[in-house]
Amino acid sequence: MEKFPCELIHELPEADTGKKWPGRLKVTGLIGLILIIFASLGITVVSNKLGSEVKKDILSAQDIKLTAEGSGLTLTSNSTVNPSDYMMGEAEPDVYKIKNFDGMLFIYNFSSIGDRNTTYDQWQEANRKNSSDSNINMFSSKWNYNLAYAAKNTITVVCLNLFVSEEYVKKVSPRLKSLGKWIFYNLNGGQQIVYQGEGENWKGKLRINYYNHFWTDTKGIIHQDGWKHRKPVLEFKGDNGTIQGDFGYKFECLGSSFSETGSDGFDARRFSERDTASSYGSEILGFGAITGSNSMPSRDEVYKVTVQWNNTQETFELKACE
Repeated sequence: MEKFPCELIHELPEADTGKKWPGRLKVTGLIGLILIIFASLGITVVSNKLGSEVKKDILSAQDIKLTAEGSGLTLTSNSTVNPSDYMMGEAEPDVYKIKNFDGMLFIYNFSSIGDRNTTYDQWQEANRKNSSDSNINMFSSKWNYNLAYAAKNTITVVCLNLFVSEEYVKKVSPRLKSLGKWIFYNLNGGQQIVYQGEGENWKGKLRINYYNHFWTDTKGIIHQDGWKHRKPVLEFKGDNGTIQGDFGYKFECLGSSFSETGSDGFDARRFSERDTASSYGSEILGFGAITGSNSMPSRDEVYKVTVQWNNTQETFELKACE
């Protein structure tokens, strides 16, 4: 595993108990270090600069390619990689070289969301058996970091080599953030709700990015394909340095809650407005099963936030912004 500058490690995305990449590729703490490259530009609203949503139930490889190029990536055909060496089941990818940062883009097109889910699960299980549960796959043997983006009946994989410098990290980060946003908003019809509120000592915010698709299988049965990502934000109105030792928080609403406790005080950077690529659906390829999230947020929900610090506790509410 590569070592990164200490200042970049502070940009690690938060643990998110609500994350589910159709199956949500679950990432271990060690592998999570890879995601430091994604902490950069803050996003709060959908911008018209992202282009138009592709309103199709079934996407084509060309839809993915145009979306990637719209996000700012420069793609060229690649003759050095044999697509048949990177098949998932019967799906052979379209392969492109990413000139912006010397990476590769693989586009997998399946007949349906169900076909995508089944094929990915079988591919992942075969990799585990063949590598003695080490999650080695056809990508990891050649590229160091492989990120997956799901969009309806497709999977897009971005492959990167070693991060040779902090300057390279800063070059790659906004490109991949932009790609994630374009896929999230334009291909998945992504939405965002922001809840906010404050108490006497704390301000709080919860940003939820989500999408929700319904699709019909060959037997006429309707299925749901949903995903969401929750980003909690906390701001202490006093001096952060005075919070030592035990610190904990809990966000809860009807039928849902998530919380965290620790003994290292309050790390304000972890709970800042900072955005990451994982906020829009990118995951480390090969970790976790493909399932959906059936729990979608509502603007009418009211979250109760409880913060505990310095043997003190405060509770306040968050409501959706207009």
